[in-house]
Amino acid sequence: MVYLPMKLNYLTKSLIKLSLIVKPNRMKHIITLLLLTLTISSYSQKKILAQTEVNITETDKKEIIDSLGKKLEEFYIRENTIQNIKTKIDENYKNGKYKKSSNPNEFASLLTADLLEISKDLHFSVIYNQQWVDDQLKSKDAEFKKTIKAKELAEAKKRNFGFQQTRILEGNVGYLEFTYFHDPVEGSETATTALQFLSNTDALIIDLRKNNGGAMEMGQFLSSYFFYNKDLPLYKYYYYESGRKKIDREMWLLPSVPGNRLADIDIYILTSGITFSAAEWMSYSLQNLKRVTIIGEQTAGGAHPVDRKILTKGFSVNIPIGEVKDPITKLDFEGHGVTPDVVCKSEDAENIAHLLALQKLSLKNKDSSSDIDWIIPVIKNRQKPASIDSKILKSYEGKYGKGQLVYENSNLYFKWNNTVSFLLTPLQQDLFLINGIDDFRIKIIVEKKSVTGIKRIYQNGQEKVYPKE
Repeated sequence: MVYLPMKLNYLTKSLIKLSLIVKPNRMKHIITLLLLTLTISSYSQKKILAQTEVNITETDKKEIIDSLGKKLEEFYIRENTIQNIKTKIDENYKNGKYKKSSNPNEFASLLTADLLEISKDLHFSVIYNQQWVDDQLKSKDAEFKKTIKAKELAEAKKRNFGFQQTRILEGNVGYLEFTYFHDPVEGSETATTALQFLSNTDALIIDLRKNNGGAMEMGQFLSSYFFYNKDLPLYKYYYYESGRKKIDREMWLLPSVPGNRLADIDIYILTSGITFSAAEWMSYSLQNLKRVTIIGEQTAGGAHPVDRKILTKGFSVNIPIGEVKDPITKLDFEGHGVTPDVVCKSEDAENIAHLLALQKLSLKNKDSSSDIDWIIPVIKNRQKPASIDSKILKSYEGKYGKGQLVYENSNLYFKWNNTVSFLLTPLQQDLFLINGIDDFRIKIIVEKKSVTGIKRIYQNGQEKVYPKE
């Protein structure tokens, strides 16, 4: 199982964003500022920490640092930087940098900040969690391991294995949102169910804007649905096992997957600045295979597989243990992220993707283009809502056959036969969507700068005019 970091701690998230825009010589000052913020916020937890009465001594700190050094030597991928990291952290210890931090969480944060600053590798994080360490040590016992696994599975089920939303958008465009990549051994059935629900759509939007990564095998499983009988490599990678044993692997598209594939439709992936790790790899790989269009923000830039290793005294470290390369580019996106095909603010990405999908479908499917063209103005309006001056809206008031346009509370309403009233949403200066009715829209007829009537425009192209009384 190849895991890339699934969750970014607060400090790491901040540094990822800053590292993309800040010069390296300023990073030290920024890390110090972030650490100060983190330390201040930790005071709110003092009461809880006091109850547990957990403190670490100088001897404990030295043992933790020595243990960290051994894990670096055994697993860290950048072998030529290990000694420099160890030396500088040892110097920090000897110079008393950690002396005031008897609180284990504060000490973990300091070590994390130093690892990030020295290595410039955004994957490092030191964690204090005695319970987690105890559970890992006990996991050698088969029964205990079974209990822990059952708890983890129950928690994953509550989170629906990361799959949050499946929807059918206007124009038969599918939408899938998931927030992490769970192991497909457990999560594949849920993934398949989500994809089968969307298998009759004409285009698919995959929302990874809140996805922090996880198991790359889930990316492999999902990607395999987007091709027919293709024998293609997705990732080439290596990682280190105990004793610095190097393992080389490749990950290819799966030859078979349950259910229907989505190989004939256009796919759009949404990204943000916190799209991370395995989510980035799926995006990057499919982009290089020319299978998807990525829309949104530059991603975080976490390309390395990470594993959590036990140190001592209840401490552990998330440490990069391998490297992944794209078989086409022979590169990765470590430290700089994946560049979208269409760069925009993450909050605008869904509407932009939806609009692009509809426009492409309109060109491809002439038989259904009228239906799609009916929807496109609505999506455009969501992206940039039309604004009409109140004086113009008031000028549209009047009776039009059995219908009436009324201006109330800064809005225009369509009343029919003095019985029902519908809010009108402007699509253009003279074209309105009727909230609750999609069969027709209302267009204002203006002749010689005067309103002379309204026109019902139906989806099938028919029109009906009502003169102003």
